[in-house]
Amino acid sequence: MPKTKPKLKPQEKVILKALLEHDYFLSTTRVSELAGVSWNTAEKYLKTFHDKKWIGRRQRGNRVYWRAYRD
Repeated sequence: MPKTKPKLKPQEKVILKALLEHDYFLSTTRVSELAGVSWNTAEKYLKTFHDKKWIGRRQRGNRVYWRAYRD
């Protein structure tokens, strides 16, 4: 059975696009600014993407940084 692409919400698409356009780690605040969504929305979807192993996470102190995995 072929693997199907997941249907993404518009907010999920812009968040992933923001990560894919940058080849380095971005803070949650920066992702929210680039995607044009609230910080809470960005954090919610970033955590979901990380749980699905779509993106990487790095923590420094109380700051969290995210980066899209590349194939």
